[in-house]
Amino acid sequence: MSVSNRFGCLLLTSMLVVGCGEAQSPKATGNGPATSVPRSGIPESGELVVDLNRPGLSAQIIGSGDGTLLLLEIDPGLMEPVLLGMPRKGISARDALEDRNFAAVIGSGFVSELNSLEPVGLLQANGQTLSPVQVHGYTRILGINDAGMGVVHRRAYQRNLFHSALQAGPGIIEQGELDISERELKRPAYFRSFVAVCEQRWLVGVSLAPTHLHTLGKTLLAHFRKQSWQCDDVVNLAGDRQAVLILESGNGTQAHHGDPDTYKVSLLGFRPVPD
Repeated sequence: MSVSNRFGCLLLTSMLVVGCGEAQSPKATGNGPATSVPRSGIPESGELVVDLNRPGLSAQIIGSGDGTLLLLEIDPGLMEPVLLGMPRKGISARDALEDRNFAAVIGSGFVSELNSLEPVGLLQANGQTLSPVQVHGYTRILGINDAGMGVVHRRAYQRNLFHSALQAGPGIIEQGELDISERELKRPAYFRSFVAVCEQRWLVGVSLAPTHLHTLGKTLLAHFRKQSWQCDDVVNLAGDRQAVLILESGNGTQAHHGDPDTYKVSLLGFRPVPD
């Protein structure tokens, strides 16, 4: 698959990249899939979510039932992405938001076992490979170069495509089409976190109820078509108790879905582009 290189106007700062993974299994969490997670400042009504907006970032609640999603639309001209992580040490989403001047933080990344702080799969930071590609498992490579963010299949990955990259998966939407079989509906439902690479925008979000990847993908595709958005790739990040989204509104208040204080090996933040 070709790389999405549509954001040439974006100035990127140096980054430390870490990886992503599929939601944890009941065995990994020890208590089965979570049925609720910490939540604060996220309104029940989509009409009130405008209070979370700030320049370069707008929030929406879309879908219904187990397909209800909190979706952030991010303007690449006003926000820059920072894929960060602290293997073996960890960092919380709240600390990342407050210490690094982020407007929003989405996570988590690699998951191998509950609260693991070790990366799994490709981890490339500023041209240096810190962890090699995992040939089984996660199929997508989310990368950053001077032109923006892009997604390729792990088979198409080459070291010179990106200066920073991580391995994630699965791909929920690939080449603009749903790539999750209905068979996935027979598996447990989890809270989800995800990233979408689109023309003229980036999207990140979480499910507000445990859901299936198939349901999440159908909800997003319906929304993309309604908005006439071209979104070629949506990549699943870690979910269940690892899924978290925290943001700071324009008036300086915080809102979050998921636990913002547990340490993660990896998080994706967005902050204002320097003047």
